[in-house]
Amino acid sequence: MYFMNICTWSPEDEKEVARRRADWKWPKGVKVICEFIDLQGCRVINVVDTDARGLIASRESWIDLMLFETFPVYPFGASKNLLKK
Repeated sequence: MYFMNICTWSPEDEKEVARRRADWKWPKGVKVICEFIDLQGCRVINVVDTDARGLIASRESWIDLMLFETFPVYPFGASKNLLKK
């Protein structure tokens, strides 16, 4: 199943987020479809293909720093065609 995550953090946590992300790897069973950083800062948006277990595993290292908005999504239009390739 596809999930979109909007992950935000406080400006004072920016350095800690960058430090952790440098060494962090996506958990096994989580396929990253896309990942974007908000150029205005303190937010990243990603779409992953995983199950509930992978979704929980992908958030566990960040739950103390980030607020997560997560919802199931389905590819539509041009995105649907890109995923077929």
